[in-house]
Formats: sequence, C-alpha cells, structure tokens
Amino acid sequence: SSEFLPSAPIGPTRGAPGRPRALAGMSWGPNGGWTPSKDEYQLKGAVPEVAAAIAPLETEWDAEKLEKKICEYFKKAAKNLQFHRRPLADAINEYTDKAVFALFAGLGDREWLKSGQADFLVCVDAAIKDYFPPLMFRNVQQLDFEQLVLAAYDRAFEEQRFGPILTDAVNQHVSGPKIKKKVWYACDAGRKEAAAAGVDNADEFTLQWIGGTVRSLSAASFGSPEDTMTAELCTSLFTSLLEGGALPVALTEEGDLPVHLVDEAVANAYAEHSAPEEAAESGPPAKKTKGGWSAGY
Repeated sequence: SSEFLPSAPIGPTRGAPGRPRALAGMSWGPNGGWTPSKDEYQLKGAVPEVAAAIAPLETEWDAEKLEKKICEYFKKAAKNLQFHRRPLADAINEYTDKAVFALFAGLGDREWLKSGQADFLVCVDAAIKDYFPPLMFRNVQQLDFEQLVLAAYDRAFEEQRFGPILTDAVNQHVSGPKIKKKVWYACDAGRKEAAAAGVDNADEFTLQWIGGTVRSLSAASFGSPEDTMTAELCTSLFTSLLEGGALPVALTEEGDLPVHLVDEAVANAYAEHSAPEEAAESGPPAKKTKGGWSAGY
C-alpha cells in the first residue's frame, strides 16, 4: 500500500501536523518539475487509502461503490479545465473547487464529510498529477506544489461546508429575498476575509469575521447596516452560526466557542461602520437605467 509522508502544518489546517501530504514515490526532479511514471495513475492508489479510512463511518455504500464514486467526482472535476498560458495556482484552485463541490454534491448529507472526519487532500494531490499536463509542473518544487494544493483544498472544503450552515442561519433570522441575499453575502465575505488573513485562533477569527461582515453589510446598505439587520439580530445570527459549527474545523479542536465575544464585537462593528445619520438619511445615489435615471436599487 502507499505510504504517506508526514506534513508540517501550514497555517490553520485540519489534522496537521500528522496529515497525509502526498503519496510516496513521486517523480520529482532535483530542480523541480514532476514527471508521471508510465501507466501509473496516482489517483488509483490514493482513493483506496481514503475510502478505507472512511469505511467505518459510511453506512450507505460499501467500499467498492465508495471508491467508484470518489473516482468519478475527481475525474468529472477535470472536465473542460483549461491550462494554456495559465498559472499553476489558478488551475489548482479551479480544479479543487470543482472536485470539492462534486464531493459535497454527492456526499453532502454525510456527517463524516461535514465534520471534517474525512480528508481528501491526498486525492486532490494525486488527481492533479493525473489530469494536469506535466508542463504545468516545470520548475515547480515539490514543497511549493504541496502548499498550493493544501491551501486550495482547505479553502474549498471550508467554503463548501460553510455554505449550507450559513443559508440555514440566515433563513432563520431574516426574511425577504433581497435582505437574505445582502446578509448572506456579507457574512460570506467577512468569513473569507478572516480566512485569508491566516488567523489561527477562534477568538481572533470571530472578531475579524464579525468586523468584515458588518463592513460589507454597511457598504451594501449605504452606510446604515441597521436598515438591513439590527445589531441585536446580527448578534443572534452570529451566536447561531458559532453554535452551528460555522467556524473552520481547525479552529474548533480546542473545544470552547467564543460566543461570549459576539455581543460586544457586533456593537463595536456597528458603531465603526455606520455612517453619520445625515449621510444615511440622504439615501442611495441615483442609478442610471435604460430609460433615464431613477433612485433605489
């Protein structure tokens, strides 16, 4: 069976440092670049390893079907992927987004997937080597490649896992399609901002997430976030999100959720990102339409 190389943690990653990094026996050149071995498919070796780890948790499919479906998800993600004159990082991010989307589309009801108990990192690593042209890896060092894959997978996994949690929480707290859309996108943007900052503890992540969310909400509400969602409702929403598992999995391993920070963080964010009353009362700027100018959305 394939051996896993130990991985050093890179940022707030799930399962680091003992996390699988890559399959052994890769053909990495001394000056970078990876060359596939003849008739050797990396995904074919990676999938059984991952499926075996999932098998005790999976109650609907046997191991054979699980392996088959996983292979299908990763193969489908490579369809219509463009490589010509494209940075490797961009292609890796697009492929990983598609692969993780396919996993959640097919297995999103499985608790072992949503909770992060299953780690498909080694499959993403292997599939990229199978489906990307070798020229894409020219002069790329193994560690640099693995960092790109790791970052792409953790980001894509968290975005797919978080989406349904956010949708449920927003639906419970606000009504009306326009307001739901504003609140959803503000919460999502705030969380992505906090994740991109590389914060490695739950308290600081929560504070940055709330601040970024209210700033985005203010920008979408002409400087008056209260017009879209009251601070009290925002506090309730974030409390619900934290209790519903919306923090990145890597930041919840210590157990305690920073719910106690929410009330003050929301109050501070609303105070910081609310325009003076006179400016807010002036309303949105006029918008040009096909027939001339009109006010409002």
